[in-house]
Amino acid sequence: MSHGRHPICQMSGKIRYREPKDVKFALRQADRERSRARFDDVSCNRRETHGYICSDCDGWHLTSQSTRPTRLAPLADLAVHVPGPAAEAIRHMATATGLTAAAAA
Repeated sequence: MSHGRHPICQMSGKIRYREPKDVKFALRQADRERSRARFDDVSCNRRETHGYICSDCDGWHLTSQSTRPTRLAPLADLAVHVPGPAAEAIRHMATATGLTAAAAA
């Protein structure tokens, strides 16, 4: 498959498709190539099964992952605040099971 008419995303290095219909066409092409390879009993390196929109280039890319890759939040953003009554219940359960309150909080 020639990729000459599709530019490359500067951030991901993947082919940038302009519209969802282009992704749909490319996924059908990949499926046909996989089917042909199975029929001919040869290997195929086409694994793409989904398309997703790229937040960096505002284009569409193909992926073999079942869901869109997500960016991890910094650890400071992952801190969860437990409301007072819930925190007290957790501390009580931790004390009853022998855990320290610091480990439960």
